[in-house]
Amino acid sequence: MTRTAAIMQPTYLPYLGYFHLIAQADVFVFLDDVQFARRSWQQRNRIWGAGGEVMLSVPVQKADRDAAISTIETAETERWREKHLNAIRHAYARRPFFAETMAFLEDQLGTPTPRLADLNSNLITIAAKRLGLTTEFVQASALAASGERSHHLLAICQAVGASDYLSPMGSRDYMVEDGVFAQANFPVRFQGFVEIPYDQGHEPFTPFMAFTDAVMNLGWEGTRDLIARMSLKASGGD
Repeated sequence: MTRTAAIMQPTYLPYLGYFHLIAQADVFVFLDDVQFARRSWQQRNRIWGAGGEVMLSVPVQKADRDAAISTIETAETERWREKHLNAIRHAYARRPFFAETMAFLEDQLGTPTPRLADLNSNLITIAAKRLGLTTEFVQASALAASGERSHHLLAICQAVGASDYLSPMGSRDYMVEDGVFAQANFPVRFQGFVEIPYDQGHEPFTPFMAFTDAVMNLGWEGTRDLIARMSLKASGGD
């Protein structure tokens, strides 16, 4: 019996490729026990505004340079939640699924969540359920897995009882260089994500937006179908 694991850092309002990865895994591990990278997708993402792309960034409190993602706290004194919600309302008020998507975001961003990793993982977990995904979610910080880079990823896979690992394409170079999974004879395959354009209400199509862009335009069911089509296309289907 196979048990496919996927591992990614908890991202703020991630793009559809993130959920495409989740959809193909039996267990998804939020990699929250590695060093936090400022001004990364861990704390920001893009939406489409009237004048083009708008970056939404979550301010965080000062921390040690080598602090783990799981320890990073959001800077609530900056009222960023209200600013983000207002920006999203202004950007998508006329899109067909605005009301239901906005209700989801107001619920998620309106709930106090001191730590960035919890904010991101909670939002992703609930969104995944709304998209009909049944993947199991685990926090890496709860596993106490050892090692660094590929050694750490392998230790996580073993800790969750995985039979194989589905890796984001961006990790291919350093994983091949490390050779850890090959030496352990642990099966690895790499995500084949192919973006499929959808009606965003503007031209030309802008890829890699926060997943809420798709939900605003297609709804939860339409976005679920889009992710399924992406999986089919990536596997060579029509």
